[in-house]
Amino acid sequence: MSTALTNCKPYSSDAEWFKPSTERAWLALRESDITATQAAALFGVSPYQTPFDLYHQLAGTLRVEFEENERMRWGKRLQSAIARGICKDNGWKIIDGHRFLYARSKDHSGLGCSPDYIVFDPARPALGYGCLEIKNVDFFVGKDDWAEDEAPPHIEFQLQHQIGVCGFSWGVIGGLVGGNTVKLFERQADAEVIEKIFTAAGEMRERVARGEPPAPDYLKDYETLRALYRNAEPGKSINLDQPEPDVDRDTLTKLIEAAHEAEVAAKKADDLKKATRAELLDFLKDTETVFGVGWKVSATTTHRAASVVNYPATTYRNLRITQPKPKKGKS
Repeated sequence: MSTALTNCKPYSSDAEWFKPSTERAWLALRESDITATQAAALFGVSPYQTPFDLYHQLAGTLRVEFEENERMRWGKRLQSAIARGICKDNGWKIIDGHRFLYARSKDHSGLGCSPDYIVFDPARPALGYGCLEIKNVDFFVGKDDWAEDEAPPHIEFQLQHQIGVCGFSWGVIGGLVGGNTVKLFERQADAEVIEKIFTAAGEMRERVARGEPPAPDYLKDYETLRALYRNAEPGKSINLDQPEPDVDRDTLTKLIEAAHEAEVAAKKADDLKKATRAELLDFLKDTETVFGVGWKVSATTTHRAASVVNYPATTYRNLRITQPKPKKGKS
């Protein structure tokens, strides 16, 4: 059971503040809200979630099981050290870094956020409290996705969502790239962006209430659709030779043909890939590297220890497309 902040003044009057004592209670608080990490999904720029996926999560038709990987675990372990270092270098004070701190907007129903840190700048007291969002960034990700003057769009949306929900006037994105380079982006509250986030969130909630999901992105939402329609009704079928009135036979036939052609093309491409790589290895024999004329080939030896892979129980749809041979007539 989560409890509201006690023994301290809430950090703003715009939000309701919570400090649950367990991760389970914190997750329960977030479950029905659109949080800062989901803000970018409202605009289709999240690398982790689409509008279609977000809709079904909010509607309760799809449950997202989040599994923390090793990179995320180390990110959390290093987060505190990165935050302390950034604040020390900039003269800021960490006011709160509670692991499960949560804020929920009072004026905009169903909007919440979990700031990594609440900070204060003694040199600029008029700013009041601000959000500090910490990111431990891989070197190559930082090189490709983090510009000199801005963080990736989904993180910029995340911070503005936090500022808006908390009712703060400022916030900071602090990224440690490659373990030794800090990229710091201080942002003021952008009223226009915050309003767009709040409006988009309200429209998404109205969609959920009406039962009108946004159109799926069939490439990005493939796994979502597999999970959504994981259970087939035994015995239920469509006879394309004698379709029911509500079945669009032409559209369904075209979809089947397109999927089959894609499978055939993929198999040909995979076969060609294997054959050309085999021919290349036959040419290289024991040569480890090739470079020049704009190319570099690495053919190092990899040793993999024996292992046993345990697959968890799961349910999924097995989609197969074939062309049955015509039945021979009786002689």
